[in-house]
Amino acid sequence: MIGYQSITMLKCSACGSVKVTVLINGKPYCTYCGAKILRTHLVRTLLNMKKEGLITSIIDVESYEDP
Repeated sequence: MIGYQSITMLKCSACGSVKVTVLINGKPYCTYCGAKILRTHLVRTLLNMKKEGLITSIIDVESYEDP
């Protein structure tokens, strides 16, 4: 008898999609959810940099809304 290997299908941790393309902090995410997480992190980082005076106030980060 030939043994079968168990293949586990990764699913997006946020939406459950099987089209996983990225691992963030060890969790699988699809392209859409992964991009949303990265955008949120980037905006948070830019806001912190702006508060600390590391970037100019001409950059309008506060009005950003996730599509």
